[in-house]
Amino acid sequence: MNLDLFNNLFKGTKENNSVQDFIKELSDKLEKNNDISNNVLKQENCLYQVVEIGTDSAFLQNTRNNRVSEETDIPKEILDKIGNDTVLQYKNGQYIIEEELTQKFLDSLIGIQEYTDIQQRFSEEYNMDNMDPNIKYIIDSKENDYSILSYGDNHKNTLKVPNALIPFWAKTGDYLYYKNDEFVREV
Repeated sequence: MNLDLFNNLFKGTKENNSVQDFIKELSDKLEKNNDISNNVLKQENCLYQVVEIGTDSAFLQNTRNNRVSEETDIPKEILDKIGNDTVLQYKNGQYIIEEELTQKFLDSLIGIQEYTDIQQRFSEEYNMDNMDPNIKYIIDSKENDYSILSYGDNHKNTLKVPNALIPFWAKTGDYLYYKNDEFVREV
């Protein structure tokens, strides 16, 4: 941070150490806060999905908390290779392209009509139109085509849900809610 204004105002008042100490302490705190906010994205061993590419940056979604932030510290050679929905991992202080996970994500995508059909069949089978959106579901297990969710007192009740309706980044043990005709992950 540039504190020239403060420095110019108090030039010649070096005998007033408390003012100089205050300016230095304020500057140090602002620099530290700036460093922390710049490193919010960079969580070691965390996966990020590219949601938009810029000329010198990419907008990345943290798969743990769904937060999207612009990342300007991606090497040009990686920026040239990635596109929307590419999965990156931040590991050992750098971003790495996760080609297998990217392909797995892309393979999981289905068309809007197919998704709507699956959603409608599921909603009719379990009468989801009348479900309380505050019910907390937990993913007990994930199979190839479906997941088992439990809910209610002591999680005695279960649902067999097509994986097409489960958020891709949700994993066993995550909590979900059924809101606006879709499952959303609790973050």
